[in-house]
Amino acid sequence: MAIHLDQPMPSPAATAHQWWRVFTVLLMAALFVQGVFAGAMLSGFEWARPAHAANGFAIVIAAFLASLLSFVALRRTPNGVKYGFTLLALAIVIFVQFALGRLAARGANLMWLHVPLGVALVGLAGQAMARARLLGHHN
Repeated sequence: MAIHLDQPMPSPAATAHQWWRVFTVLLMAALFVQGVFAGAMLSGFEWARPAHAANGFAIVIAAFLASLLSFVALRRTPNGVKYGFTLLALAIVIFVQFALGRLAARGANLMWLHVPLGVALVGLAGQAMARARLLGHHN
């Protein structure tokens, strides 16, 4: 990593916005991995069921905590509140997805909702990524 003395240092706000972008990409990656675990589970791998459940629980917690933290940390940032609401919507849908998955694992006939909702989550996470890129920018 090179240091260029002729270029201005990024502001602390720009650095914070970058961390929110990184978090959103990691959340999207965790959702993708969730699909991999689901596919492994459907292929008969025993390890995939607990991995799918644990990753789902971690995603629910991470999304809710991030949404709450974003409302506090980004309340005065342009597009910060919109990003917070997008994260909150994502957290709610992830929670519904988690609940449907738990019910389906206990025998409820809900896979017809669980699978397409998982696909929709990728689109909603993409919306969160787009909102994260707009942090600090005036429309």
